[in-house]
Amino acid sequence: MRVAPPAQLNPGRASGSTQASLIGRTEALRATRTSLEGNGGAVIVGPEGIGKTALANYVAGAAGRQFHVVHIRGSKVAARTDYGALNWLLSELPETALSNPVQVLRALKVHLHERSQGRRVLLVVDNAHELDALSQTVTVQLLRQSDAALLATTPDLLLCGEELVRLWSEGKVRRIDLGPLDISDAQALMERITHGRPSALAVQTVWSQAKGNPLFTSLLCRDQIAAGRIQERGGTWTLTGPLTFSGEMSDWMESWYREIPLPQRTVVELVSLCPGIPMGTLLKVVDAEPVDALEERGILKVENGESAVYLRDPLYARLVAGLIPVGRSFDLWQEILQTNPDLWACADTAVRAFAEWSCESGEGVDADVALRACAAANDAGDAEAVLKISAAVPTLATDPLLRLERARALRATQRLRAAERELHAVLAVGSAATQVPAYLELATLARSLPEPRIHTDEALERAGVSAESVSAPNRSALRNEVVAARAALAALDADLTAVPGELAALCRDRSASESVRLRARASRCQLLALGGLSREASEEATALWHSLENAGKLPHSVEAQVLGGITSTYVMCSELSKGLELLSNASRRCLDSFPGGWSELPYGIINALGGRADTALEFLLPALRQLQVSDPQDDLPMAYAAVAYCCAARQEWDAMADYLAASPDFRTRPPAQIAAVTRFFQAAAVLARRADADAAAALTAQGRRAVEQGNYPEAVLCLAAAALAGDDQAATALEAAAAKADGPAAQMWRALGTGLLQGSPKIQLDAAEALLGTGLIGLGYKTALRAREAAESLNNRNLTRRARMAANESFRLLSDANSISRRLDELSEFERDLAVRAAHGESSSALGSALHLSPRTVDWHLGRIFQKLHVSGRAELRQLLGDADSGLAGKQDTLYK
Repeated sequence: MRVAPPAQLNPGRASGSTQASLIGRTEALRATRTSLEGNGGAVIVGPEGIGKTALANYVAGAAGRQFHVVHIRGSKVAARTDYGALNWLLSELPETALSNPVQVLRALKVHLHERSQGRRVLLVVDNAHELDALSQTVTVQLLRQSDAALLATTPDLLLCGEELVRLWSEGKVRRIDLGPLDISDAQALMERITHGRPSALAVQTVWSQAKGNPLFTSLLCRDQIAAGRIQERGGTWTLTGPLTFSGEMSDWMESWYREIPLPQRTVVELVSLCPGIPMGTLLKVVDAEPVDALEERGILKVENGESAVYLRDPLYARLVAGLIPVGRSFDLWQEILQTNPDLWACADTAVRAFAEWSCESGEGVDADVALRACAAANDAGDAEAVLKISAAVPTLATDPLLRLERARALRATQRLRAAERELHAVLAVGSAATQVPAYLELATLARSLPEPRIHTDEALERAGVSAESVSAPNRSALRNEVVAARAALAALDADLTAVPGELAALCRDRSASESVRLRARASRCQLLALGGLSREASEEATALWHSLENAGKLPHSVEAQVLGGITSTYVMCSELSKGLELLSNASRRCLDSFPGGWSELPYGIINALGGRADTALEFLLPALRQLQVSDPQDDLPMAYAAVAYCCAARQEWDAMADYLAASPDFRTRPPAQIAAVTRFFQAAAVLARRADADAAAALTAQGRRAVEQGNYPEAVLCLAAAALAGDDQAATALEAAAAKADGPAAQMWRALGTGLLQGSPKIQLDAAEALLGTGLIGLGYKTALRAREAAESLNNRNLTRRARMAANESFRLLSDANSISRRLDELSEFERDLAVRAAHGESSSALGSALHLSPRTVDWHLGRIFQKLHVSGRAELRQLLGDADSGLAGKQDTLYK
């Protein structure tokens, strides 16, 4: 399967696009240029800072040879006088020509015709919605009556005058809607600003605030660098702390904020301090007129279902809130409080915002309001907000539900002992209904604490007992929570003996909550893969991914658990290509669930397991640098081991040794599969360096232990690597382990073990081709080489050729440097010409005659060329080059590109 890297992290993007403001604007550029050629021009529409002016100016500059370009800029000040936007242009005309609009238009046409020297006139109108009426009339008539074209910019076409709108409705000009940058474009823009590679966490954090606005992305990125929140570390620009919203970005927002009329400014302040405020509550404090004006201008948006009022961009709200003096904020809070707002009728965002606003005003928070606010903050992954709000509740000590939310926030911020104390307090003051989630939290905590007050098994047992003591209908929901938690812990521990018998039924139970059912299915996928049932596990994982895409709003922690479970399942099923495809196609909602730049590390790990060391390092090194700054999930040991393994694959032995030596121990007990992959990378790196029996025996021993523990994916991975290093005991164990499993992957591993033991080139070749198809390129390459050696020893020309082709294909896919186009570039001009002509069908005799060489000499040269290109002959080279006329634009391998 051929897939692309995740769109949000394309390391191959050039950071030197023609203009930073035009990054990601290819389609808009093409459409705008086409509109000048085929229509009367275009109106570029989009919010402030989206890059409208930059696009218009770039297109105008590029079209300068064909057009005489005239720039016109609308503004509120110029709109106060007739022809205000055209004053600079009309000043070049005689005064007699300005007596009436007809004479103005006639004189301006003559003037522009003289200045254009036979070229078409291109009117570039910035802020077309702020043209005064006469300027707009003249501009439109120039377009209608002369050989002129128009490039206009506006945040909203319908805000422009009627005449300009009619141009669009009649098809005279084309509307170009300029949308936000996607995250890959934001990365490219930040690369230009930093002149380096930003980490995924840095990119995603800035992008999630700027929402793809190029101006805001640039300002925020520069502000973080100036404040030291984004710093260069080992070639990667890493995020070192929470974003600051002072600096250029704040200055820009203050200028915008101060221009708003005072009545409208009060509305903006209230909505910024309490996003989602109900319209009814807002209108008790302010008049309807400024609210309507702001909504018409697009500054406010109202969600009809809840009548909740927001600023059009959350970043606006955050920045404006930061500009409001403390005293002013307190006065506004008092005004809202005096309306006696019905917070239960508010959206969760408004309840949470009001609770935080109350904290900042130095006031206590009602327990019921705080509980809803903390639950919303935990679901959004904002643990610090939970801790701040809950601390402001006077009755916190006796409120088990609120303390439970606080404990979850403490665990999310890695304050594990504090979380444990909070949970035991919940047990002391809560009922059976609150004891169940508290015990389940303690069961998870116990894996990470060296001496927990309650161990995992005991906590799970007590949770089950508490669930049974709760009356219906809550009993069923609590039972489901216990089953889902048991399954999740069994998957974390790779313990098939701990799988709850009710798991399969829960996965099918439509009466269970969507959150619980999806978590249960994620655990079941992994447990099936752990047991070697790869066919069923893979099918379940694919179905689960579709369910996640179609699911409603879920807590961030749930989305993270489910998506992580699907990815892990594909890896354990030896389907690395599917794992990479999943990371590539993950929707934006899943990106928001992983504020740590979730795809950077797993994408590097999967490529490392697949043997693509160069590609893996492009992701692993930035991930490693970021983890060195902050490692909340204890991933750093795995990242170090993976980098060391990739260095070994590149035969960079000193670097490998340095990374192995620098690797820290896990702070707490890691998930079983994380520990397994880390051990594999460490042992396999040593094996690559030493390539002796002792090094292979270490991997064999790890594989045997995994067999005994029932961890099938770890077993086959370790045993396969050891077997290909020449350990026959590993091959025997691999064959036996795979025989007890199910699915195509099991057949592949069994074929590898059998082929190595029997020395069968046919069986080894089948295994090599299967490995290649799943994305295990490195193991596939080694297997193909073994198959070729075995076939050559038997003088089997057909199998030798097939094995050579498999080895060549694997080699080309191991690294971009091995691709056919890159290796063609490394040939001499004579060799390249000879290769292309041979691939296109010219015989050795014909080539010899043309080059004044004997056919034998031509064949000798071609043999050397084929070796350099890693192709088996003319037919394979022809297939790779495709039918391009020159042959030199050959079809580059596209796996993972």
